[in-house]
Amino acid sequence: MGFKKRYLQIDQCKKNARYLKPVIYQLIEEITNRSTCTVFVTDHIYHGLINNNKNTFNILKYNILLRDNEEFSPARQRIQKILAHSKTARCNGYVILVANGLLVSEFLQYVERKELINTHGLFLLLHDYRILTSDLNYIWNRIINVVFVHQYKPYKYRSGDTSAQPIINLETVYFPNKKKKFVITKYLDTWYNGKFRYGKNHFVQKISDLKGKTLRVSVFEHIPAVTKESQNFYKGGPSYSAKGLGVEFELIRVISQFMNFKPHYYMPYNIENDRWGALEKNETYTGLIGEAIARKATFYIGDLHYTSYLLKFFELSIPYNTECLTFLTPESLTDNSWKLLILPFKLYTWITILFTLLLAGGIIHLFSLFYQKHIIIYKDVKHKLVNINELDKIKELKIKQAKKGIYLFIEAQNSMLYTYSMLLLVSLPRLPNPWALRVLIGWWWIYSILVVVVYRASMTASLANPVATITIDTLNQLAKSSISVGGWSKESKEFFLQSLDSDSQEIGNKFQLIKDEKESIEKVANGSFGYYENEFSLRFAHITKYALEEKQQENNTENIKTSDVKHNLHIMKDCIINMPIALGMDKNSPLKPYVDLWVRRMVEVGLVDKWLSDVIYPSQLIEKQQEKMSEKALVNLHKLYGALVALSIGYFFSLIVLLWEILHWKYIILNNPKYDKYHLDKFYAKI
Repeated sequence: MGFKKRYLQIDQCKKNARYLKPVIYQLIEEITNRSTCTVFVTDHIYHGLINNNKNTFNILKYNILLRDNEEFSPARQRIQKILAHSKTARCNGYVILVANGLLVSEFLQYVERKELINTHGLFLLLHDYRILTSDLNYIWNRIINVVFVHQYKPYKYRSGDTSAQPIINLETVYFPNKKKKFVITKYLDTWYNGKFRYGKNHFVQKISDLKGKTLRVSVFEHIPAVTKESQNFYKGGPSYSAKGLGVEFELIRVISQFMNFKPHYYMPYNIENDRWGALEKNETYTGLIGEAIARKATFYIGDLHYTSYLLKFFELSIPYNTECLTFLTPESLTDNSWKLLILPFKLYTWITILFTLLLAGGIIHLFSLFYQKHIIIYKDVKHKLVNINELDKIKELKIKQAKKGIYLFIEAQNSMLYTYSMLLLVSLPRLPNPWALRVLIGWWWIYSILVVVVYRASMTASLANPVATITIDTLNQLAKSSISVGGWSKESKEFFLQSLDSDSQEIGNKFQLIKDEKESIEKVANGSFGYYENEFSLRFAHITKYALEEKQQENNTENIKTSDVKHNLHIMKDCIINMPIALGMDKNSPLKPYVDLWVRRMVEVGLVDKWLSDVIYPSQLIEKQQEKMSEKALVNLHKLYGALVALSIGYFFSLIVLLWEILHWKYIILNNPKYDKYHLDKFYAKI
C-alpha cells in the first residue's frame, strides 16, 4: 500500500514537471545571464528536466544528484568536493529542484553551516511549506535573492474537466523575516499563457532600500568603537552630541540613512563583563558571540578584530581602521629628590672631588707644619746666639707676622675644614703670609670656582627638568621584566602562545585573563601588571586615572577613597600588532556587499578619521595639559627634599657629637683627680 502511494506521488510530480518546464527554463535563463556559473541540485524526478535544457549546454555548471535517502551528517565526499569547487569558481547561481522538501531543508542547513555556497547568489527553488518553517527562518534571512515556483492545483469549472492548467506563481521572501510559525512569502509574478504577466527581472534587489524597517544592533561599549555618550543618544536623548559617540556607532548611523532602516540598539545582559564572550562550562557562549550564535541581531558593534576566530561567528565587513595593540605598563616613580645634593655629579666625579679635597687639605697642612717648624727653630737659634737689641726686635716682629694665618692649617681637622670651606667659596678668616701657601690656595680657589660653576649648572638642570623615568617600551623588555601581563580576551593569550617568537611565547605563558578593567589598571599603577588593549582604549584609561587623581587632589576630602599609587601609567611604544577592525553582522548576512560599499566610501572621504579624532580628542587635550605642566619646571618643596635631608643629617650628627661631649665631660673630665674648676687654665694646660 505504501509503495503504491509513493508511486502515485512520483507520477504526480512528473506531471507537474511538464507544466513547470517552461517556467523553470525561463528562470534558469535569468540566472545564467547574471551569474558566472550555476550549480544544479536535483533528484531523479527533475534531473531529466535540467539535462534536456539546451540553454545549459554552453554554460559553466555543476550538477549534483541527490538520492531519496541522502544524509548530510556529513554529506558525501563527492557533494562536498563539487560545492567547494563551485565556491572557489565563484558560482553565484543555484537551481535546486527536489521534490522532497525535508531533503531540501536538510541540504540548505548543511551547506549554509559549512559555508559551501554563496548565500549572496541567485536561488531558484520549488515552493514547499517544509522549507518555510520557523526553524529555517534564519536561512531566509541570509538567502534573500530567491524565487520560489509555487504551483497551485487547477480550478475545475465543471466536474471531469481536464483542460484546466495549474496556476504557477513566483514568490520570494521578505527581508528581514520576522520569526513566526511559517516564513511569509511575497508574491512576484504569475505564469500566464506561456509568459510572465509582469516582466522578466524577478531577482530584484531587496537591501538597497529597506523601507524603514527596524534592524537590531547589539552593542558592546568599547573605545573607540562605541562610547558611553552614545547611550544618551539612542535612549531618547538629544539627536546631536558634541562628544564622540564612537566610530562604529557613527558608521551604523550613516549606513542606516543610506539603506533606509531604523537601527534598534540594545546592550546584551552582562555585556560589560562578558564583552565578546567565551565558551562556558555548559557549552554555550556569552557576550556578542552568544548573541550572534542565537541570531538575535543584524549588526554587532564592539571593536571586533578581523581574525579567523571571530569570522567563525560573525560576518565581518571590510576593515575600516587598524588599531595598535600594545601594553599599558607601569612607569617608575622612584623619588630621588632626597638625593638632590649628589645628583649633579656621578659617583666617579664625587670620588675624584673628595680625593682632591683630601689631597689639597693634606698638602696645605704639611706646608703649614713646615713653616711652623722652620720658624720655631730659627727663633730658638736667635735666642741662644745673640742678645736682643733693636735689630732683633725688628726681626722678631717679622717672624710673628710670618706666623699669622698659618694657625688655620696647623691642625689637621682645621686644615680640612678650611679647605672644604674654600671649595664652597667661603673666604678664609685670614690669608696666610707665606707666599707658597698663598700660591697654593690661589690655584685651589680657581679649581673651586670651576667645580662650583659646574655643580650649580648641573643642579639647575636637575631642578628644571623632570625626573628621568624607567619605562618598558619593547616586547623584549616586557618579557624580561618581573611584572605579569594580561587582558580580557582569551584569543589574545592564544595569539602569544602560538607565536614563533620566544619573547611572545614568554608573555603568553604569563598572560592572565582579567575581565575587570579597573582592577587591571590598579594593578598596573601598583607596578605589578601590564594590561593588553588597543592604544586608544589605553589612552582613555590613562586620562581617566589622571582625572581621578586630579579630582582627589582638588577635593581633598575623606569621602573619596584614594589609592596608594606608586607608578605612573605608560603606554608601550612598540605595537605588538596593527589589528584590522571591522563591523560585525549576522553570519552570511546579505547586507555585507552594501555595508562594505558604504564603509569603503566613508573611509575614503575621511569620515572615519574624523569620528576617531572626536573620540580621542579628550585624551589628546589632557595629554597636552600634562606636557605643559612638565614644561613649566616649577621648583616646589618636593624638589627641595635634598636640602632638608642634608640639614637633617647635619642635625643628627651634631646631636650625636653634642651627646658625646656631654658624656665625655660628665664621666671623664669630672672624674679626673686633677680637675679643679677654680684652675681650669692649669688643668687644660697640662692636658
